[in-house]
Amino acid sequence: MQTRPATRNGDIMIDQRFGLFRFALVGLASAAAIAGCAQEAETRAVHFATSCKPEAQAAFDRALTLLHSFEYLEASNGFAAAMTEDPDCAIARWGAAMTLWRPLWAPPSRADLAEGARLLDEASGLSMSAREAAYIDALSAFFSSDDPATHRDRARAYADRMSGIQRQNLDDPEAAIFYALSLLATADPQDKSYSNQYKAAAILNWAGETNPGHPGVLHYTIHAFDYPGLAHLALKAAYAYADAAPDSAHAQHMPSHIFTRLGMCEQSVASNADSINSAAQYAERAQLDGHYEEGLHSMDYLMYALLQTARYDEAAALLTKLNGIEKTNDDNFKVAFAYASSPGRYALERRQWKEASELALRPETFPWAEFPWAQSINRFARGIGAARNGDLDAAKQELAALEALQQALAPTTLPYWREQVQVQIDAVRAWILYGESDIEAALLAAAAAADREDATDKHPVTPGEVLPARELYADLLLAAGRPDEALAQYAKVLNTAPNRLNALLGGAEAAKAAGEPMAAETYLAQARSQTRSGNQDAINLN
Repeated sequence: MQTRPATRNGDIMIDQRFGLFRFALVGLASAAAIAGCAQEAETRAVHFATSCKPEAQAAFDRALTLLHSFEYLEASNGFAAAMTEDPDCAIARWGAAMTLWRPLWAPPSRADLAEGARLLDEASGLSMSAREAAYIDALSAFFSSDDPATHRDRARAYADRMSGIQRQNLDDPEAAIFYALSLLATADPQDKSYSNQYKAAAILNWAGETNPGHPGVLHYTIHAFDYPGLAHLALKAAYAYADAAPDSAHAQHMPSHIFTRLGMCEQSVASNADSINSAAQYAERAQLDGHYEEGLHSMDYLMYALLQTARYDEAAALLTKLNGIEKTNDDNFKVAFAYASSPGRYALERRQWKEASELALRPETFPWAEFPWAQSINRFARGIGAARNGDLDAAKQELAALEALQQALAPTTLPYWREQVQVQIDAVRAWILYGESDIEAALLAAAAAADREDATDKHPVTPGEVLPARELYADLLLAAGRPDEALAQYAKVLNTAPNRLNALLGGAEAAKAAGEPMAAETYLAQARSQTRSGNQDAINLN
């Protein structure tokens, strides 16, 4: 195994410019090789040498492979199996605790934090290697408190310790890969230099040179570059990942993060359809008490892609399927988001304002009170729908509901959700002001919402905002008779969300009104191409 090149501080080459340059020119060449050996990738296993019995080692390695694909339920079962095979297997307790912290999803509950601490305390009393002890010590920094308010500080403490393990174990790819993940987990969502992401990508690039089919390398590379302007750097990893983890519904879905960023809607449809089928098969195979929650996550990404291609009949069928799911195996934030966002997308993207104004939260038995920001998605869709349908009284009721939900957000709510609720409030208020003919105030509120939304990158749970604030701002400018300004805003939307259908159609309308027929035809030609598999009669392509 190659020894990793190091800088003066012992860390992997972390200069942002070098890391990006090397990844673009060398890492993607490696990824091309990955894509060309899919069969090898399918059988490649993750190996983490342990001091456990051989019977436990096999179960541990399979569980670790699943952990790298965020298949937390099955990974947890695998680590439990390792403990059954060897009750003294300390590192299996570390693995079980790792399944309770889902770094790129949501902070653990108090109960999960307490259970993680218990597992690690139990592990500390068992015999283990110095390397295993270091991993357990690093994770103990994260599980050092059950106070959710300390989440970010504990995540940083874990990252710091993983940095030390990585420097001291330059021949250990798992140390590098888990350190890279910790960098993504602690990245500032308002840091537009993407310093943590570039550093993580450079580390993953090194690990990928000696472990080309490693699911963690491919998976975390996708997350590292899941941003406008960067997504192309992970395209080869996206194509390779599903083959590297064929047993994972999440792995089947993950390529669509990059496909969505690049406006590759048909590829996203295929990726998420595969994931939904895989999730259903897993739920049946594992005899889950409810639909596998990963399937709902993929449904929302699929809904987005279907709507961008005007495949409205398929979108309607998907919504019927989603609304028919009354129970999942885990009522988590991904489920809450999908239940709230997909119906909103279906109505708003089709410009069915009255339909949007009448949306109801489903299922009624879901614990919505635990997710005020998910309820706000529903209220936002209802508010925009009512305002744009001319029912200002109903819109004002939804605005008041949004403000009440904002007050209900827990202090530990992730900044992204807190910002999104404020964006939604500003956007609904803007359209109410427009309905009251206070045009300048409406435009100011809409511009503020757009700028606020742009300042924070989206959460991985969503393919994109239910309706982008900047697109709503462009719509308002067009409605206010300012087509030149509207055209500029639609262009900004398309710069960060390529091939958004309503931005293309809005751009064409604005270009016509601004006296730019060639620009209008360019937008329309792109919309025609993108919707050739959909219902073109349902949209204005003239």
